[in-house]
Amino acid sequence: MVCAFMNRILPGLIWMSAVLLRCNAAAEDSLMEKWRQWAQPGLRDAEGQLRALKAERDALPVVDSRPDFSEPGYRSEPAAMPETEKWVQVDLGRVMPVDDIVLMPAVLPSPSGGAVAAGFPLRFRVELSESAGFTDRVMAGDFTGVDYPDPGPMPVVIRKVGRKARFVRVTAVRLRGEPDNYFFALGELVVCSGNRNVADGAGAQALDVFDSPRWNLAGVTDGLSAAGRPVENRSLPTNGYHAREEKSADAVQWVQVDLGSILPLESIHLVPARPVDFPDTIGFGFPVRFRVEASDNAAFERPVSVACFTAEDYPNPGDRRVVLPAKGFSGRFVRVTAVKLWQRYRSAEDFVFALAELEVISHGQNAALEKPVTESSPLQQATGQRWAPAYLVDGIAPREGVGTFAEWLSALARRQAIDAEITPLEGRSAALREAAEVRLAWISCGVVAALLAGGVAVLWVGRMRQRRQTVRLRAGIARDLHDEIGSSLSSIGLLSQLGADAAPDAEAMRFELEEIRRVAAETADSMHDIVWLISPGTRTAGDLASRLRETAGLLLAGMEWSMHVDGLDGGCRVPIELQRDLFLIFKEALHNIRRHSAARHAAVSLTQSGRELTLRIADDGKGFDPALVKRGLGLDSMERRARACRGSLKLDTALQRGSVLTLTVPLKR
Repeated sequence: MVCAFMNRILPGLIWMSAVLLRCNAAAEDSLMEKWRQWAQPGLRDAEGQLRALKAERDALPVVDSRPDFSEPGYRSEPAAMPETEKWVQVDLGRVMPVDDIVLMPAVLPSPSGGAVAAGFPLRFRVELSESAGFTDRVMAGDFTGVDYPDPGPMPVVIRKVGRKARFVRVTAVRLRGEPDNYFFALGELVVCSGNRNVADGAGAQALDVFDSPRWNLAGVTDGLSAAGRPVENRSLPTNGYHAREEKSADAVQWVQVDLGSILPLESIHLVPARPVDFPDTIGFGFPVRFRVEASDNAAFERPVSVACFTAEDYPNPGDRRVVLPAKGFSGRFVRVTAVKLWQRYRSAEDFVFALAELEVISHGQNAALEKPVTESSPLQQATGQRWAPAYLVDGIAPREGVGTFAEWLSALARRQAIDAEITPLEGRSAALREAAEVRLAWISCGVVAALLAGGVAVLWVGRMRQRRQTVRLRAGIARDLHDEIGSSLSSIGLLSQLGADAAPDAEAMRFELEEIRRVAAETADSMHDIVWLISPGTRTAGDLASRLRETAGLLLAGMEWSMHVDGLDGGCRVPIELQRDLFLIFKEALHNIRRHSAARHAAVSLTQSGRELTLRIADDGKGFDPALVKRGLGLDSMERRARACRGSLKLDTALQRGSVLTLTVPLKR
């Protein structure tokens, strides 16, 4: 017995041990990774955090180019003490809404070849004012309470300022540096209004300036920084729709789409343009003030207003589509009218209206796709072929995800923070993995030894269990032979005696001998059934169903019957004990139908649901009262067999309404 175990199991154990011991060679194997995590529970958490951080980082934008260290930005004169106040401010040219403010650190090369921030203040405040003297100052961000962490080369973003101002000032009240050389430096001061950096090219002032070929005051508003500008990761064949350039922001322009028929409108989507051939791309040309209308006629004689944003400036959505509910309106034509245009170049009177895509959702679909488009102000075709009215509904739109310019800068800052988190986490993960591999080496040796000892014990227990099962099976077969063949032979003996007593009557003799023949045939069938039950080839549910059908054909011959099989896993293995008990209950039930029910029709169904098998036998016979005839119909024997199967047997019958026998047994014992 032990030798057989060694021949079958030991090679597998040796292979398992070899796999466990060579963790380094299988570092990328998923199974080995699960073993490591089991051996070192902290490894799973560390690896999970690492994967989550890397997935988040991969979804964030990247800088489009390497930082340019030749002009880092503005720097103040040096101070002897860190608690020295320095400030720099920008003049936007006129009072305008300020949405977000971004401070870009001045970046210098590090000894390792990377980039580090220089002179970003430890404590500072950001203020707004409509006058250069800041007599009406408003606080946009106060960071004077505690030292601000070194941001490195990434931006510091102050979101949703929500104020109007002409001047924006950054005041440092505690400087970075070293004795006698504390200074304030800033790479770029970004002021976002309507998703545009309105400080780009604006005039700047400072308390003092450290003037050198590298540092200069104009560098704080030159539009150049370590972050660069948002970039599109894929090139599109078209930009969308672009109206004629105007010299005034108040020029009115419109574009409309003909849906072809009057349709119920669910929502209207405006997708901002993001041309790949223009440097400042996100939210390009999106109208500052506009309205969206629907109408049944092209002249818009009786329009309905879907949305109206003409009273005040609409925040530039960046690269995110604007979804406008249609309020249950219907229409054939949808028009977008810009009443205040977007300024393309800050230093020039150049205003435009542009959209990447206009989508009209009806019945869950974009009804505007490839429909006719008309406009009020055609663009001169000499500017290129990437803009056209038809491109407004061509289904080609830039991807979403960057958001506004300030959100893009915030995402860059988050990426830098994630990189700082990943480095120590990777070191911790590597240390945990090494500790897990050492522990696995010891565990593998113990597992092999335990399996060798446990395998012998399991094999011995299994052999003993098999012997007990064989004994029980032999006892069952003996009972079956006694019940079936013993009673049949007794009947043959009794009938033979009756035939001998009735010898003078030849007709009676023939009747008795015919009955002897019938009983003998039934005995042969019973013996055939028992042989089938103990045959090693009949082990599946499919074989069982076939045998039940064959038996029903023999026992119900001459009457109408049907058999239905549903959900049966034909290859499912069925224990021999279960087959024997179920089959004998089935035969007993069919015998009762044939001999006692006076039924014209019988219906048999065998269904499987998961690991449960249900046998249902119904007839339309005269029925009976179970309380009166239970012992006479073999119901006790059937119930005993059902309990042996760990199943349940239910009988539903009454006089003059037939009988239904339902047996439910589990397939796994």
